[in-house]
Amino acid sequence: MERSLQDIVAATGELPALPSTTARLLKLLDDDTVGADEVLDIIGRDPALTANLLKLCNSAYYGLRRRVGTVHEALIMLGNRAVVSLAFATSLGDVLRGPLAGYHLERDELWKHALAVGVGAAHILGNAGDRGRRERAFTGGLVHDIGKLVLNGPLKAKLQQLPPAGDFVVLLEGERAILGFDHAQAGAALAESWNFPPALAAVIGAHHAPVGAGAAELPEGADAPLLCAVQAANLVASRAGLGAGTRHDEDQWRAGLAALGIDEAAAVELQVRLPGDVSALCEALGGRR
Repeated sequence: MERSLQDIVAATGELPALPSTTARLLKLLDDDTVGADEVLDIIGRDPALTANLLKLCNSAYYGLRRRVGTVHEALIMLGNRAVVSLAFATSLGDVLRGPLAGYHLERDELWKHALAVGVGAAHILGNAGDRGRRERAFTGGLVHDIGKLVLNGPLKAKLQQLPPAGDFVVLLEGERAILGFDHAQAGAALAESWNFPPALAAVIGAHHAPVGAGAAELPEGADAPLLCAVQAANLVASRAGLGAGTRHDEDQWRAGLAALGIDEAAAVELQVRLPGDVSALCEALGGRR
């Protein structure tokens, strides 16, 4: 199975190449000591990225009291790591925006789901007051489903598609039945191919794995609280209609929250705010709202 999965990753010609700026930003994502000069050097070489980043910083999502006119001002207002995470998200947009016929997803559906999970995970961990963990949660949520980019082609090639809607279990079981592996496994393989930081690859590969009592079974380098935040945000995004084809009934919703140790009232509050946050981000980044 592993060799077949690696072959699929290597032979997936439909995937856009990882933009060079994105690849450079990847190296800064896990660097807690990243300096403003390094960030400015990378972003400043890409005028389109700079323009989109400033639009994002000035979007309704952030609601800053004054407009940000330069990347340097953004670094002062938001911090180095936040700007790196936002720049990474901006540069990755073209990769995640395309339609995925094998998953019944139209253009921008996966992108909106990715933003919802990123924002949701950041909100969940943001209450801990650790800005670095918040930015890691945003990035982890943003890329958690990149394995669907890998499996979309093989699903279409086999003239088989997954059921139009279902919960996470239905999705994973369907992928495994058709292809022999699921999008979490495929995502981890793609992350390795794209040289993602190990901790980020672990989130992608384990975003449907048990946490809490089952944390000992997680891949090496995985962060259980970070995984919990991404999984909870994934569940809430689906509940908010931003699940990229996944749906859950009341029993599954409550059971999922209980397993992750997430308070239902807090989850409902996040569910209410997610559509507005995603709409503001999509408007700033030029995607469909």
